[in-house]
Amino acid sequence: MDLISVIIPTYNREKYIKSSIMSVLNQTYSNIEVIIVDDGSTDKTEKVVRSIRDSRLIYIKLKKNRGACYARNYGIKIAKGEYIAFHDSDDIFHEDKLEKQLNNLIDNKSDLDFCRQKVYNGDLIEDIPTIDKRIQKGDWVLARLCKGNIIGTPAILAKKEIFENVLFDEKLPRLQDYDFVLRVASNYKISYTNDVLIDHFINSDSISNNDTKLRKACLYMLRKNYGLDDNQQSDLSEHLLWMCTAKIAGDLEWTINKCHNLEDECNILKQENKQLKSQIDNIINSKRWKILCKILKIFGK
Repeated sequence: MDLISVIIPTYNREKYIKSSIMSVLNQTYSNIEVIIVDDGSTDKTEKVVRSIRDSRLIYIKLKKNRGACYARNYGIKIAKGEYIAFHDSDDIFHEDKLEKQLNNLIDNKSDLDFCRQKVYNGDLIEDIPTIDKRIQKGDWVLARLCKGNIIGTPAILAKKEIFENVLFDEKLPRLQDYDFVLRVASNYKISYTNDVLIDHFINSDSISNNDTKLRKACLYMLRKNYGLDDNQQSDLSEHLLWMCTAKIAGDLEWTINKCHNLEDECNILKQENKQLKSQIDNIINSKRWKILCKILKIFGK
């Protein structure tokens, strides 16, 4: 059995990391090494990891926080496996994840395989990516990637030799997985395992929720050369620009709608105020009101 190195970058994940690690250690494919690269955690992550007794577990703590890309690249450099997989420290692998992907990679004679994952974002649950079999022909992965990323980092299982030429770009604040797979798809064969093999959780402090970093990453990627043809470059540029502006457009739309709602509320209040003024005028001009005023004046009120 070939050795698979599973690299898990982590930072302050004491609440989630144990179950995440155990989901890897309990794989049906057992010839693995699990490399935890702690990116300078300040909570009890180290204590939790060291409480797990398994000879396949390797724990490394960096002296300072350098980012997930640096941690992944560090893990790649010390990995001994013929294949490399990645895992996020708050996600869960299904028990047959590595076995199914390795079999599919070998059967298709590919260099990298990716699978489906179930994404949990609050109350929203998505099963992605679901890909039409009709487009799984020829250079379909690269063409599809130019219209949007379908390969998350935890979904990847790849030959180690890929990483001799392609590493994660540590300058990117977000979309590191997107940038990575675009460069891989241009030069290597990619296969797809059409099974949900990961439970991916987006937490409130996830980098996936940082819109400022998203815009910076999109602009950075727009300046990169991925060796695409004109149509592919056009599709990629259009998608990156859409991601860069979608949140701004969404915020603007919300603001406009809010202003329209406020305008409607103001008009309602104006109408109600007119009705109230009319009622007050009727009272002041009534005989009863005038008599009451005379009585109050007599009593000095």
